[in-house]
Amino acid sequence: MDAIEAAVGEGPAVVAIDAPLVVPHRTRGREGDRMTTRVFGSYDAAVYPATRRTIGRYGGRRIWDLVADLEARGLRQAPEFPRQSKDRVFFETYPHAAMIALFHLERVLKYKYRQGRSLEERRREFRALAAHLRSLEAFDPPLTGVEAFLVEDLDGMRGARLKAYEDRLDAILCAYIAAYYWTWGTERCAVFGDLEGGYIVTPFRDDLAARVIRGSRVVTYRGRRL
Repeated sequence: MDAIEAAVGEGPAVVAIDAPLVVPHRTRGREGDRMTTRVFGSYDAAVYPATRRTIGRYGGRRIWDLVADLEARGLRQAPEFPRQSKDRVFFETYPHAAMIALFHLERVLKYKYRQGRSLEERRREFRALAAHLRSLEAFDPPLTGVEAFLVEDLDGMRGARLKAYEDRLDAILCAYIAAYYWTWGTERCAVFGDLEGGYIVTPFRDDLAARVIRGSRVVTYRGRRL
C-alpha cells in the first residue's frame, strides 16, 4: 500500500493482483478456474483450483488482509469497470495466461521453481521473459522504463535472490495487465467468472475465445461473440 500511495496518493488507481481474491467454497473449485484451464491448459498454463481448503498455498490470511487493507484505503474490488475509469479499483489476474495472450506463446515460460527443472533452464526462461517485457514498449499502451528493473547477468543468481527477481518480473507483468485492462477493457481482455463466485482477469484474443464453450456465461469478452 505504501508503494501505491507513493505513486498515486488518493488519486485514481488500478491494481492487478496475482492471487485468488474471492474463494467462496471450501472444497469445490471456481467455475472461472475451470474455464481458464480449458482455454489455457494446452499451453501448460492450467490453474490450480482455488478452494478454502487449499488457499494456504496462495498466501492464506495474507490475501484477506491485503484485500481489507486495499478496501480501507478506498479501493474496491472490481473484475469489471468502465474503460479508462477514474476510479480506484483492484482485481485478480493470472500472469501465465496473460503471457500466452499478449506474447502469442506456444507454451508458458517455465521460469518458476519446480522439482526436476534445472537452474539453467529457469535462467533461460527468465531471459525470455525479460525480452518479452522489453517488447511491451511497442504495445498499446506502451511499457517504458522496464530496463532499469531487469538483470542482464543471471549466472550468479540462485535461491532467494532468484525468487526475488521472479517476484519482480511477475509484479511488472501484473502492473502492465492493469494498464492494459484499463485501456482496453473486455474488448481485449476477458473475465473468467464473477465477483460472487471468484474470477480471473486476463488479456485475451479472438483465437483463444474459440476455445470457450459457445454460449458460456462464465466468460465475459466483447472482442468476439462467444
